[in-house]
Amino acid sequence: MSLGAGRAASTREYQLIDTGIITSTGGQTYTIPAGTRYLEIEMWGAGGGGGGKKSVSVGRGYNHYGGGGGGGGAYLKKTYYGAANMLENDDLTITVGAGGGGGASSTAGSAGGNTTLILHTRGLSTITTFSSVVAGGGGGGESDTDSAGGAAGAATNGDTNTNGTVGEGATGPYNVWGGDGGAGADPNGGSGGDNGATLIADSDNGNSPGGGGGGANGSMANPASGSGADGKVIVKAYG
Repeated sequence: MSLGAGRAASTREYQLIDTGIITSTGGQTYTIPAGTRYLEIEMWGAGGGGGGKKSVSVGRGYNHYGGGGGGGGAYLKKTYYGAANMLENDDLTITVGAGGGGGASSTAGSAGGNTTLILHTRGLSTITTFSSVVAGGGGGGESDTDSAGGAAGAATNGDTNTNGTVGEGATGPYNVWGGDGGAGADPNGGSGGDNGATLIADSDNGNSPGGGGGGANGSMANPASGSGADGKVIVKAYG
């Protein structure tokens, strides 16, 4: 039976009975409270790490190039109707993506992890297996003489799907600034980390949820790149 159709014909106003905010990374569980008729699930993927600087030997010295900023994580929103198959103390299983680490010198940043809706279970029984409901993590920024920013995280199979922002690239001759990190997707995605305030300063980490890390500036001082921010999940139960 499609409960969505029943909702459209009903004049009943459902009330918010619980809000769960999940920021710990890895496999997580949300326990469904008594009286729940449907769930509204918001998910953000993690941001990618910024790329490290690239140093290239030239004669007796080196040219130094900035790293690309990490990409921002995606956002999705999904409404899940359970009714007869949604009981008190059922569980949702969710994986929250971890932010990608910033790259060391001459090393690209790591990609941010995906945030994924996996299962609705009751004890040892599976009620629903969700198919590829994913708020994707952003890509890591490159470390090269012409460093591209990390790819934007992509969202799939939500009712609303919004991609993150591509990290800023770092181009030009030696001693170039790193690229800023891309923002996590709206609504309420975290901003990307800036490159260092000075050419020799460390770049900023991305802001939660899902902001990409800033790429390292190209300098003899070996400044650090920024890490991407973790993903996040908000589950609202209505009854």
